[in-house]
This record gives sequence, C-alpha cells and structure tokens, in this order.
Amino acid sequence: MLNNVRIKKLLKSTVYKPLTYINKVFPKREDYILLYIPSMGLRHNLKPLLDYLVDNNYNKKYKIICAIENLKFVGREAENVIYITKVKAQLYYLICKHVFYTAGQIPIEPSKNQIVIHMNHGTSDLKAMGAMTNINNGDEFFFSYMLVPSDIYVPIVASEYLCDEKNIKVCGEPMTDALFNKKVKYNLGNYKKIIVWLPTFRQSKDLNYCDSSESLLPMFQTNDYDELNEQLKKYDFLLIVKLHTSQDTEGLSERNYSNLMLLSNEQFVKLKYDLYELLPQTDALVGDYSSVSLQYLLINKPLAFVVPDMDEYRENRGFCFDNPENYMPGPIIKEKSALYKFFEDLHTENDEYEQERVRVRDIIFKYQDGENSRRVLELSGIEK
Repeated sequence: MLNNVRIKKLLKSTVYKPLTYINKVFPKREDYILLYIPSMGLRHNLKPLLDYLVDNNYNKKYKIICAIENLKFVGREAENVIYITKVKAQLYYLICKHVFYTAGQIPIEPSKNQIVIHMNHGTSDLKAMGAMTNINNGDEFFFSYMLVPSDIYVPIVASEYLCDEKNIKVCGEPMTDALFNKKVKYNLGNYKKIIVWLPTFRQSKDLNYCDSSESLLPMFQTNDYDELNEQLKKYDFLLIVKLHTSQDTEGLSERNYSNLMLLSNEQFVKLKYDLYELLPQTDALVGDYSSVSLQYLLINKPLAFVVPDMDEYRENRGFCFDNPENYMPGPIIKEKSALYKFFEDLHTENDEYEQERVRVRDIIFKYQDGENSRRVLELSGIEK
C-alpha cells in the first residue's frame, strides 16, 4: 500500500479494520482471481502465475483481475484478463474467491470463503523479513497461506509474519519456474562468459529506511568502475549489474563501458529483459543476501556473495538464519581483490563449490522441477 510506515500502521488500525468485518459477509465469486501488487506492473511471482493461467487456458473458466499501481504498467493481455488500479482492488478483494499477492498486500483478513495466498517476492532469503527485522509495519498476517520453498523456512516465516505454521505452505516460488525454461535467448554479445551481479538494496527512498551504508555497488565507488571494467576486459567477460527495484539509484553512472553494464531496474525493463529468463543464459552470479542468490542454485552454476557490510546488515536488518554463512555456497567476498580472484577462477574453470551448492540447494528447495505455478493453483483449489 503506502510506503510510509506510520501511515500504513494507522490505516490498518482504522480504515481497514471495519473492512475485515464487511469482507466476512460479502459473497465470493468462485470464478474470480485477483492478482495484486502495489507497485509497478505484474512481476515477481505474479507474472509467471498469469502466464501459466493463460498458457493453460484457465482464463476460459476464470476472470483474472490484475491490480497494479498504474495502468501504464499493463502487461500480458488475453481473454478474461483485465487490469485495474490498486484502489479498485480493495473492492474486488471483497468478492474474489482467489487472491494472490506479491511485494505487498491488502490489509483485510480473508473470510472463510476465500483463499488468499501471499507469495512475497522471494521467500528463499538469507535476510530477515517482517517481525524479525527492526522495521515495524504492524500486523502483516492478512492471508490464508504464505508460500515457502522448503520445510526449513516454515518456522522462520511463521515468526516473521506472526502466524501459525499451518498457514505456511511448502509450495515453491512460481518465479523460479522460468529457470527451467531455456527457450528464451537474449543477444548479449560475443563474450567468453556472462556474469550477472544482483545486489540487494541498501538504501531506499520509497521504503524510507536504510539497511547499510555500503555504496550503490558494494565495495566500489564511481571512480572505481574503470578498474572493474579492465578486470573484466582481461578475461573477455561481460558483467551485467542489475540494481534492486527499491535501491536509491542517485549517483548511478551514465557512462558506457566495454565489459560492464550498470542498469537500474527501469533501464533493465526498457531492454525488455526478464531476470529469470536471463539467468539461465549466464555463466555465474554475484549476489549477497537476497532470494535470487539462493534461487540461482537451481541451475547450479558458480556464484559468489559480496557482503562487505555483513556485520552492519546483521545489526540493521538481521538474517533469518543464525549462521547465514552456512547457506552461502561460494566465496564470501568483502574486498575487491577477492572478487577479482572469483573472476580468475571462472576463467580457469576452477569450481571448488559445486558439491556445496548441491548441499545447500537441497536444503533450500524441496521442489526443483519448474512446476511451482501449478502447485500454487492447486493450493487455491483452482481447476480447469
């Protein structure tokens, strides 16, 4: 909903309180599916879910209502698929039997005749969420079920969202289904290796908080980018840096480099890239605390964790595991020289972490088959 934490909490305790009681008496349409996201267009887990619904003709039986921030973000169009603003979504919520969220939700408790599934924007995280952080958004338990990728996350997410473990379902994340589909090919140029770096946000104007004082690109200032480009050029590698949607991009370099692409989320979208379609085309990933760093384990390629701010991040946000390093199957990098060593290992095909990646992958992901969208719909009772 709104980004200001105090306003969120006030609305939950005032405006939305009576709507929970109204929702209990409103009849629900079995053939209505609401997909809701409060910012930008359908993304994260909602986009693959919509694609699965349409590709498999569920839209012949169900009306699919896509609630987005602004109609300029309209995505895939098809029969019985409509787009509305998130304001209208409050009304549709009252009549829809099936509701799916990602990256936000409508703070109205589900009725006994509704199935409201919160898929978040990746629960295979290292960083803490919800009540386990220092960010107090108030009550966030406004769903029937929240999805997690394996049993290890059930007690963690129940604690984060202050709900019973029965409300947490091991069902996988629809966004990872695309990792198993290698049909889409982007023209990324003629390089020996393609690496993607996906730093999570440290500072966010929209969310009004700061998890770390680390720079836009951790360990690097703008005047260091030439040096980074030269390291990549030495091995004929392309490094695509895709900044987090919530990251404050003030100070983002506008320069073009031969072997380095620095992209804000907006620039990434303009290039018509889909992150989860791009990842199978890469040779390695540089990540940190976010879910995509662990999701990359599903394609079992080298990855590194750039975490120079680990102690500060632990203090400001926290981790969902007591020992996050145990779930980082790759070099843990806190200095530039260690990143350059990772490049050298990629160049010489020196991969010391393959077995460790498999070990962590099998802990984090119960399902490794690209069928999560189907399982999510079955959980909600949606049938063709």
